[in-house]
Amino acid sequence: MYWHYGPMWSNGFFGWMGWLGPIIRLSVFFFVVFIIYKLFKNLINGIHEKENVIHYSSKSESLKILNERLARGEISEEEYQKIKNLILKN
Repeated sequence: MYWHYGPMWSNGFFGWMGWLGPIIRLSVFFFVVFIIYKLFKNLINGIHEKENVIHYSSKSESLKILNERLARGEISEEEYQKIKNLILKN
């Protein structure tokens, strides 16, 4: 009695313009999947960039401290070069 009520349920595509409905739905589906992919990719890249910034800043901070120690005369130039090479290797 009510199973054929109205145009929305009678054609099997829930009233979505015949053959154009599945194309639109697939396009929307792939667009949503693409957006989710881009969000996760940006999130992962952002984490790696943050790690690189931290790594770079720790190197620059180490070199700054090393330069200050050399300027105060706490270490010799040989020690300075040895420690600087160790810092730059990592």
